[in-house]
Amino acid sequence: MGKSLPFVLLFSTAFAWETGCKPQEDRLKDEQAAAAAQVEPVAPQMPDQVAKVGVGVKGDSLDSISENDPRLLIAGPAKTYFNVKERVVFDIKLPHASQLYNAMNSRNPKTHEEYMREIVEANKIELPKLREGMVYRYHPDTNELWVESDKSKP
Repeated sequence: MGKSLPFVLLFSTAFAWETGCKPQEDRLKDEQAAAAAQVEPVAPQMPDQVAKVGVGVKGDSLDSISENDPRLLIAGPAKTYFNVKERVVFDIKLPHASQLYNAMNSRNPKTHEEYMREIVEANKIELPKLREGMVYRYHPDTNELWVESDKSKP
């Protein structure tokens, strides 16, 4: 009897962990969230906006995890990681490369093609992948990189 006690404790702990010691209401929320996550959602079209953190497609699937889901322990830091990578590109690399270009040429790029060639490609900046149907466009009048629908005028 004494040797089986640790096994029983281990088994009951593992069973409680697997089934979750949550109220029934929380487990139902988690099951509904998991079922909703399995359905392939159609990505909503984003409005045209200045390129900033959150426009990239990486990490979007992590948004659907409910607050009661234990996977949030991994999803939260993963979402933060993707946001930090985008912030480095949009808030550090692109502005710095643009300032260097302006200092060397005494002007900003005049076209989208020049911006992509002289700022992005020349500095080997990897722009975050966008949702389907969206593209990057440089606006020379404001010296800003925008994310727009690929159906918008260039």
